[in-house]
Amino acid sequence: MYADYAYYVSEYLLGRTPAVPEDEFLYWEKQARTVVDRQTFDRIKANEALISKPVKDCVCAIAEHLYKADCLNQSGQAPGIVASYSNDGESATYNVSGSVYTESGSKKKVRELIYQYLGNAGLLYRGVK
Repeated sequence: MYADYAYYVSEYLLGRTPAVPEDEFLYWEKQARTVVDRQTFDRIKANEALISKPVKDCVCAIAEHLYKADCLNQSGQAPGIVASYSNDGESATYNVSGSVYTESGSKKKVRELIYQYLGNAGLLYRGVK
C-alpha cells in the first residue's frame, strides 16, 4: 500500500470532504497503485524507499478519480453536459466528448495526474539510470 486512508484524509485532502468512503478506499488505492506501477515500470514496487509524498498524493488523486468515474457509470448518470433536452418526453442528450469520466477521457485524466505528481520525480524515465 502506497497511501492509507488516514493519509488520504489528513495529508492529501487537508480537511476537504473525502470522495472515497473508508470502506472502499483499499480497493481504489490498489487500482491506482497498479496504474502508477505500470507507468513507473515497477520501480516503486521494487524499492519501497521511493514511496514519497508525490507518490502518495498521485495514488490518492487517481484513486479518487477512478472512484468518481465508477460511481457515475454505476448510477447511469451521463458524465457530460446537456446538449439538448425535450420537455414532453423528459429526454436529454449529453455531450460527453470533453468529459474526464468516459473511458478515453478517464485515461487522459489519469495520465495528466501522473505527470502532475510524478513528472519531476524521475520515476517516469524509461531508460536505465
